[in-house]
Amino acid sequence: MAKNLGDKTNEAIAMSKLNGKITSEKALAETELRKIGEYYYGQFLSGGQIEPEILEACQSAKAHYDEAAHAQLEIDRIRAAEAAQAVTTASAGPVCPSCGTENTAGTKFCRQCGTKLVAESPAVCPQCGAAAEPGVKFCPECGTALSQPEQAPRPDEQ
Repeated sequence: MAKNLGDKTNEAIAMSKLNGKITSEKALAETELRKIGEYYYGQFLSGGQIEPEILEACQSAKAHYDEAAHAQLEIDRIRAAEAAQAVTTASAGPVCPSCGTENTAGTKFCRQCGTKLVAESPAVCPQCGAAAEPGVKFCPECGTALSQPEQAPRPDEQ
């Protein structure tokens, strides 16, 4: 029985190795087929003569690439709109340090709780003297860390 068990183990190992070889060879074949496809697709894009059977697949692939490019343009448009919205929101006005309400630009007291709003002035880099937008932690010109102004104390902390 032990001999029989050993034979079965050896057969299982051999089968496993053969299955690995099959998987590896199929992957290599797919790589070669991909190269063939890329060659014909390159011919299609450059206007070369293509067999009708392959032409249909190339046109379909191009349509998929075009759709992907269109989707990427839509993503870029959405990101640009979000970035523009973030800039608009950031420059809208001060945020109350006490209650977090956004106030309109130029407001001196919070319209929600009445806390005095500290006007943020541009930070100036101690290293190169460049001006940076309020709230920026590093100089956009030289990368030096900018000291953050102390925030006004909250009414409940006084």
